[in-house]
Formats: sequence, C-alpha cells, structure tokens
Amino acid sequence: MDSSYPGQSRRERREHHAPPCEQCDLSGMDDLACESKGVADRAAYLARYADALKERRAAYDTARAAYTTARTAVTADVANIRKELHQLREQLRCQLDRHTVECLDEAWHDVAERLEHCGEPRTGCCVEECDFDDERESCEDDDLDELTARIARVDRIVTAAEACFTVLAGEPGALTQRVADLKAAVTALLAAVSDPTTADLRHAYATLRWLWHRYDDIWWGFPRVHDFHNCLCQALTCSVTGRRVLGILTGRLGVLTCRKDAADQRCAMLRAHVVEEILEACARACHPEGGGKGEREEVENESEGEKEEKGSVGEPRAETGQSADREEKPHSTW
Repeated sequence: MDSSYPGQSRRERREHHAPPCEQCDLSGMDDLACESKGVADRAAYLARYADALKERRAAYDTARAAYTTARTAVTADVANIRKELHQLREQLRCQLDRHTVECLDEAWHDVAERLEHCGEPRTGCCVEECDFDDERESCEDDDLDELTARIARVDRIVTAAEACFTVLAGEPGALTQRVADLKAAVTALLAAVSDPTTADLRHAYATLRWLWHRYDDIWWGFPRVHDFHNCLCQALTCSVTGRRVLGILTGRLGVLTCRKDAADQRCAMLRAHVVEEILEACARACHPEGGGKGEREEVENESEGEKEEKGSVGEPRAETGQSADREEKPHSTW
C-alpha cells in the first residue's frame, strides 16, 4: 500500500486517482489537504469551548469553598430541625389512634412511590460514567455515519455532565435555601398543633411525613462534604476529558468529510470527461511497442486467477454464446 494515501488500496485509488503517467500519482495531495482540514477542525472545536472550560474551572474552586462554608453554617439548624421533627412525631402519635396513624403511613408510602414515578428529583451525584478511552481508540475504523453517531453519543454524556456541574455549582446557595424553607415549615407545623382543640391532626401528620422526607434529602444525597467535592470534580473532569475527545473525533470527521467531498468531485469530473478519460487511459495502458506495462502490468499481477482462466494466447475459445474471457455488465447492449 502506498504510504502517501493511508487507508486505501491501490485498486481503490485507481478508481478515482488514475495518474497522468506511471511516475505521477497525485492522490496524496488530497489526503494531505484533508489531514490539514482535520487538524484545523479539531483546533476550531477546542477553541470554541476554551472559554467555557476556563469559566467552569474557576467555578469549581468557588463552589468547593462555598459549599464547605454553607454546610458549616446550617449544621446547627439541621440538628434542631431533626429534634423538632421527632417531637412532632411523638406528639401526633399520642393524639391520633393507631389505626389512623397506620392508614396515613400506608398512604404516604403510596404517594412517595407515585412521586418517584413522576420524576422526583434524583439526589446524589448526577454524573454518568465518563470513560471515553474506547470512543477515542476505536474511531479510526468508523465511516461517516458511524463517526457521526459516536460524536452524538459522547456529546450527550458530556453535555449532561456539564449540566450536572451547573447544578452542583449552585448547591451551596440551594442548601442554604432548603434548610431555611424546611425550618420555617417545621416552625409553622409546631404552631399549628400547639392547640389540640383547633388542630387538624390528620392533616398535621400528613404534613409531618412530607417534611420528614424533605429532611431526609436535606443534604441532597451528599452525606459528607467530601462526597460533594468528589462529585463536583467528576463533573468537571468529564467535561474537560469529553471535550478533548470530541475535538479528536471532530478532527477525524473533518478528514472523512473532506475525503468524501474530494471523491465526489473526482467522480463529477470523470462523468463530465468520459471520452477524454477513455483516450487518456488507453494512452497510458497501450504502448506502441513492448506490450502493456505499468498500470496494465499492475492490474495483471493483482488478478492472476483471472489470467489463468483466460488460457494461453492462441487456444480456441469455447463457443458458449458469450465471450469466455470477458463478461459484459447485465445492462450493457454492446
């Protein structure tokens, strides 16, 4: 295989790259231009996301420090909320009969399951698995459609990780707000049940179950501070690594697209100059003296099996109604 045009055999090159003479093969020029386009497309892709990645890196440091501060600030309030929720539970269980409590508990479990089916916000780390090694290493064998699908698949994962990072960057403020809202709701419930003669105890117990659920999610799935820090780092790493891989894939896509465009252009030129190409091919292959060499000799070397089937010169051909050494295409009327 000629190293000037990697990825294509001589026969494939000969289909559209017929050289004007045996010593002149310009097929490598198209490939060089396409490789240059791939490098340019990759650089342009990375430049397009450079500012966003830089901003995300700065936001990482800010969010990491802010979360530690916010977590420390609300710890006392969260402990007090838990104490008040326990107090409310004991009080309402004493004021309600056992059957009512069990009925409300079962009803809550049913509603909680329905909430989950409705898409109750998922707590914990929102970053998917971001292992792009296989995506990067196996793209060389892709055609245009396969590579386009691969790019879309990686881009979906990276975009989701970046959306996750945006949510995590806002978590310090969201945590402070969640604690404040829950604290106010618990205080309101305490006030509502302070007078048993006017309180709606069934409503109060149902409210308690909902507030307890909100308390369980108060840390949004991050039991410890370092759990949040790890997730934040995973989201940023996925963004950086994914964009780098997408840059590589985009460059590869540029090469394949360029090669296809070049092949289409050569085919269009061939269709527009069929007669000229016939004459030129004849001039290259049929020398006045010395028999066929060069291109013709190369073709003969690649098809020894066909040469043996034709037989030696001078042997009578079998009369079978069609030529024994050449079979025309079905649609030809020649």
